[in-house]
Amino acid sequence: MPASKSFTFLETKDYTIRLEYNEDYVIVHLPHIDKMDKGVFVDMKYRLEDWYAFMTTAGYAGIFAAVDPNDEKIKRLLEMLGFKYKGFADNMYVYFYGEV
Repeated sequence: MPASKSFTFLETKDYTIRLEYNEDYVIVHLPHIDKMDKGVFVDMKYRLEDWYAFMTTAGYAGIFAAVDPNDEKIKRLLEMLGFKYKGFADNMYVYFYGEV
């Protein structure tokens, strides 16, 4: 498997998103969420839809997310955003957003 690269993709006053990628996949990481309310959720949902359109246009099947198994807040958020649980890898729960 090709080595991946990672960088801070987005920083808002309420949350940060890191992007990890290589030629096979794109993974979002949410290292922290300081505030979660309806406005933040709606902002994330609109951004996710735009990112998904971009990623699929670029040739990726969709967007993966990796989360600490003990982080119930992030797991719930991913499910609310439409991510589906796919399995366990590298000590993280793996979710996927896109066509299966």
